[in-house]
Amino acid sequence: MDERTKATIEPEEGLPSEAQAMGRPGSILGAVDRVLRWLSSLQVGIALMLILIAAAIVGTLIPQHTTEDFERFYAQLTPAERALYGHLGLFDVYHSWWFTTAVMLFALNLVLCSIDRLPATLQYIRHPKVSATPEFARSQPFSAVLRTTRSAAEVLEHLHHLFAKYGWRPRSTTAPSVTTVFGERGAWSRWNFFLVHTSILVILGAAFVSARWGYEGTMVLSPGAHATALTLPGSRWRGLPERSLPLPFTVRCEALRVELKNPRGPLIPQNVINWYTDIIIEDGSIRRRASIAVNTPFDYRGYRFFQSGTGRPGDASRITLAIRAENGPERLISLVKNQTVRVPGLGQIRFVRFTGDFRAAGSPGSRSDGYENPAAELEIITASGETHTLWVFDERVTEQLRTGASRITSPEPEISGYRLVLKDFDKVSFEHILQVRYDPGVTALYAGFVLLTLSLLFVFFSSHERVWAVLEPEGSCLLVHVGAHASRNEDRLKGRFQAFVRDAQGTIAEGTSDPPPTQ
Repeated sequence: MDERTKATIEPEEGLPSEAQAMGRPGSILGAVDRVLRWLSSLQVGIALMLILIAAAIVGTLIPQHTTEDFERFYAQLTPAERALYGHLGLFDVYHSWWFTTAVMLFALNLVLCSIDRLPATLQYIRHPKVSATPEFARSQPFSAVLRTTRSAAEVLEHLHHLFAKYGWRPRSTTAPSVTTVFGERGAWSRWNFFLVHTSILVILGAAFVSARWGYEGTMVLSPGAHATALTLPGSRWRGLPERSLPLPFTVRCEALRVELKNPRGPLIPQNVINWYTDIIIEDGSIRRRASIAVNTPFDYRGYRFFQSGTGRPGDASRITLAIRAENGPERLISLVKNQTVRVPGLGQIRFVRFTGDFRAAGSPGSRSDGYENPAAELEIITASGETHTLWVFDERVTEQLRTGASRITSPEPEISGYRLVLKDFDKVSFEHILQVRYDPGVTALYAGFVLLTLSLLFVFFSSHERVWAVLEPEGSCLLVHVGAHASRNEDRLKGRFQAFVRDAQGTIAEGTSDPPPTQ
């Protein structure tokens, strides 16, 4: 078999040879081999990918049993539809047996495809084709023939220099009748498809872990309260009630805040810019503060906290208090709920609680969700150590209490010669609702997407370029047969190859026996 025949049957682009693809008919190993080759085929991979895409569409169009819209959707179905959807797993697509099977088969397809291409890839890396014939060089997508009267040693020296200039690592081999200069660059790009397959496997594995062992629940927080468990939603379809799931740490609420478009306006969604929940994570000796807002979640140990909703309005997170002495200027202080402020001449003041509508009978409860009769409860520790608890009101009610015209039966907010008046307050709900999602595979999922993005960039913008220059004596001249091949991005190689040939013509050749190289 001559060199040209060998070059013709050399496996290109990682394709298996015909002998490898034949299998072993009539034996168990042959049957297994055919099954594995079928599972590793491109057609099976595309079919499984389409199944997964269709499943994702179905899971989006049909409300899943853990979503808020499921109850309404489920109630609209007939008993037959409920039975059919339930049997097919359409209420819980990502946990259904057929979806899991499709994911596992797709992962197996990627693994088998990678294994199938591994021998050819290793062949390109470990044993590149460093020797060639003139016929092989001319059969490449890009080729040219140069003629020169220079000696072979001079030509080899110039070729090595030119190969290095264009980034093709040169090496020479000598056969009985020809000498070959071989150069290549980007051989590592042969591994690009392994990177793509690996990143997809990481994404599939991470999504599988999240779907199997992840969960989502809620917690209700108010200032000063703490939570050690999540409330997981029930499932009417599965007959599961709401249940509590302990957390491996404690979530303590420091404060609730709200940013209003019009601070004097009502506490309604149309007037709200954002809600904020200030929390402290207590995890053993670790204390970590965070502020959770709409579209600003917080992550800790695989748990992601979202601002989900609010309770009824009528509370305040911060108040502005006016302190008026009988003979002296008025002082304004700002108090955050459950925090203590020292006031010279009066003592320590702590803002305990707030109500938006103080009851007429003097009860500290709130009778509505508005702010008709705002009042704040204060705890004051005087310089002598005495503790006093009293309610303070706005200007209108304070004046009515002073003159006896108020229907509210509460002591006048005065202590140690100071009269206290509620001047302003920051409206907020009594509690905020946090949605908490535990996603054990989220880190690996992000890593998989980053790896997939990088690997696709490598695929699109890199290629394995191989160039052969075969020196063949012809009488008193020397013919240089140049051929080049790229695994992809052939347009890029075309321009580089044409520039290489022009440089070679100017340094080693007296002319060309072929027209300028084209594809």
